[in-house]
Amino acid sequence: MTRIHQLVGAVGSAAWDASCAAYYASIAQADESSDSGGTVRYRLRPEVGDGTIEVTSLRSGFHIVRYDVAFAGAGGHQVGYAFPSDHFELEHCVDGRMHISEARSGDGELHARSVSLSPRCATEGVVTHGDGERYRAVSISGTWARLESYLGGLGVDALPGNRPDGVAREQYLGRSAALRPVAGPLAEIFLHRRSSPGRPLFLESRLVAALAALVDGLAVSAPAAEGRGPADRGPADRGPALEDHEVAALRRVPELLWQERHAPPTLADLARASSMSVRRLATGFRALYGTSVMDHHRRRCLDRAAALLVETDWPVARIGHEVGYASPSNFGYAFRRDRGITPARFRRAHS
Repeated sequence: MTRIHQLVGAVGSAAWDASCAAYYASIAQADESSDSGGTVRYRLRPEVGDGTIEVTSLRSGFHIVRYDVAFAGAGGHQVGYAFPSDHFELEHCVDGRMHISEARSGDGELHARSVSLSPRCATEGVVTHGDGERYRAVSISGTWARLESYLGGLGVDALPGNRPDGVAREQYLGRSAALRPVAGPLAEIFLHRRSSPGRPLFLESRLVAALAALVDGLAVSAPAAEGRGPADRGPADRGPALEDHEVAALRRVPELLWQERHAPPTLADLARASSMSVRRLATGFRALYGTSVMDHHRRRCLDRAAALLVETDWPVARIGHEVGYASPSNFGYAFRRDRGITPARFRRAHS
């Protein structure tokens, strides 16, 4: 039977500290090479899986957790949780996926490029990682009270609420397009590997950028949905109603594109493979992922390239080919257009 680990309590409480310490001790060993700048790196035990979890405590009172893990074992890896209403957590999945099953919000999946925001109510549930599936993500945790105080000190007078409950559930399960701008600053945290005196300042700056995107996202999404549940919204709000088999087919599209990235299939090819019309595929994919099929694929390729630039010493041309670009010049142009910097300068800045 798969063991379910438990995390409980408010961030910073004795219960939280004890449950986190017990969890990390049961699955990993603290790396002696962890830096002294507030970061502790836990390396998974071989029998648990492969990868690291890095926990950084910021002076602002927030915790940043960086996941780069692949758990082993039949049935996957499960973590149960029971958090009070003041628990604040913002998580961005850089790559991979994590299944969420929450008592109030239901079931969902945090997948690449999605962002999850905890609701302002008590939560209880289980998250599951598939056997051997790599999960890369960054989370910021704290309390809603700490967040409001922190933002107040920066001149943000009022934090928009993630209400009503229907909106909060969509955000919690990673389905809200309004929160996707938060992904950018958090992805920069994931990629930043340089250990330097300026690292704490860099992390705080990305925290502020992520919170700015969060405040703007909440301000945009809350008024439009205020007072309306899913049944009250029009067709334009809901997007196309998707059957379970269509959702399953659409979930396979990113992997189909990635597997054939050196000669990407057309929308017509993908539609045939998914037993859908081209229009149904395009509109359904946008409803599910908040972006077009090809934009989603391009983003995945460039995000993977950014990770390889930081994590390997491969030549830029090899990385471009690895993520599907036919020539180094095409890759360089696409990367510079997306990131505002050449691949080589990006590597120097983040290594």
